[in-house]
Amino acid sequence: MRGWRAFWRRREGAISILAAVSATAMIGMAALGIDVGTVYLRSRELQGVADIAAMTAAQDLGRAQARAEAAVRANRAGQGVRVRTELGRYTPDPARPAAQRFVPGVNNANAVRVRLDGEAPLYFAALFVPEGRMQVGRNATAARAQLASFQIGSRLLALRGGIANALLGELAGGGVNLSVMDYQSLLRADVSLFSFTDALRTRLDLEAASYDRVLAHEITAPLALGALADALIASGARDAGRAMERLANAASRQRVIDGLDTLIDLGPYAGQDAAPDGAGAAVGVNAFDLAMAMLELANGERQVALDLSAGAPGLAGVRAWLAIGERPNNSPWLAITGSNEVIIRTAQMRLYLEADVNAAAPIARVRVPLLIEAASAQARLSDIACGANQASHRVTLSASPSIGMVALAEIDRARLDDFRRPLALRPARLVELPLIRAEGAGRIDLGGDAWQDVTFRGDEIARGEVKTVQTRDIAQATFTSLMREIDLNVRVAGLGLNLGGVTRAIATPLSAAAPVLDDLVNGLTDVLGVRLGEADLRVNGVRCDGSALVG
Repeated sequence: MRGWRAFWRRREGAISILAAVSATAMIGMAALGIDVGTVYLRSRELQGVADIAAMTAAQDLGRAQARAEAAVRANRAGQGVRVRTELGRYTPDPARPAAQRFVPGVNNANAVRVRLDGEAPLYFAALFVPEGRMQVGRNATAARAQLASFQIGSRLLALRGGIANALLGELAGGGVNLSVMDYQSLLRADVSLFSFTDALRTRLDLEAASYDRVLAHEITAPLALGALADALIASGARDAGRAMERLANAASRQRVIDGLDTLIDLGPYAGQDAAPDGAGAAVGVNAFDLAMAMLELANGERQVALDLSAGAPGLAGVRAWLAIGERPNNSPWLAITGSNEVIIRTAQMRLYLEADVNAAAPIARVRVPLLIEAASAQARLSDIACGANQASHRVTLSASPSIGMVALAEIDRARLDDFRRPLALRPARLVELPLIRAEGAGRIDLGGDAWQDVTFRGDEIARGEVKTVQTRDIAQATFTSLMREIDLNVRVAGLGLNLGGVTRAIATPLSAAAPVLDDLVNGLTDVLGVRLGEADLRVNGVRCDGSALVG
């Protein structure tokens, strides 16, 4: 016993005992680390391959399984990897939990979920797992990139005379002298909204500034139009770019835009300083429409006066007052919603004309005051159906045409730009002579602002076809039809004047002048992109060959 006590009190060799006891735990921890690391590494390898397989499969949903399997083989995922694909519909709605945005097994699939199941080898843990392997599975979901650009508005291919130059000159604050070919090149040119904002950032010398900061910056009209010209030239649209440069040079530097953020809302892209791959295709816009929207914003008074006599052959004189109103609820011209839906809106418009019409004796001349009022038209991207090739793609736009009215009436011109309340209409004084007084009144109203769907086939998109949507109860809202509805009130004093003859002397020149006035007003509304009860739509392009991971 004395010997055991002495042995217990001795301290020599204690470290060897501790090392022997700890070695078992250390070896166990090392074994666990190696096996866990092996499983984790294999899991990450499978996740990378699953991501690639999902994006590859999303590009050709009709052959999703074959495309996914080919991607797995090409990326050497190893032997025994099982591939399973599941088609469904992905909706990028932030209000939904991420796990619920992909719905499998529905019609009109636009996404695919790929599941890879494989094995990870075990080393030390194989002592406890007879198979010596652990099952590992990873998922990846990718949506097909379904992007389209579209426009609502201008009919400049039917440009009339110098009306566009007169209107743009007033809006720009300088003399504009563009040819019909210049306008047509601008109409045919589309520009990425992100490319334009990048060019604007360069001109403002704002390094690495986010899109919302660039758009909120105060700029002049020439600078904004110059940036648009830069973006057009960079995209290869040189004719349109040079025409835009001439418009920028004509614009007054006194016309200041407080910020384009009131005009353009980039939604989820606003805080970024670079567009995601392919995002520009989703918000491509027509160059002329963008220029018009900026000039309308730069013209702070939103009201111009024009002398259109030169563009109205057959009329003794025409004066016009144009007021451009806000979009509904002060909405921006172009907005991208949180679900990447793109909405484009035209402005409201009031156009008041005073035309002098040559007439026969005994009155010689008839004064015709006319009011045209158009509400905002809107268009939004409703659906994209991607086919096997470009010709089989389908794009559906939903449009709400403008509503409004045309009237023969007197108004208070000082209230023309007050869109918060309706204008008071008074009978129009057509003739006022010492012995003859004639008044007339007439009005055509358009209603029905329901959204209507318009589908474009792949060949129609390739041709740049324009489709017109009309309110469902549209009448022929032209002056020709208005003149047939006028109530004339003629009073004649004195002797030797025939009431019927005076009435004919007024009605006949009014009917003859109606087509000229139609042509004149159509020219103005074509430039503005706003027509009574109508909306012109065109899909500029559609992209279905890309894909992106969504979960």
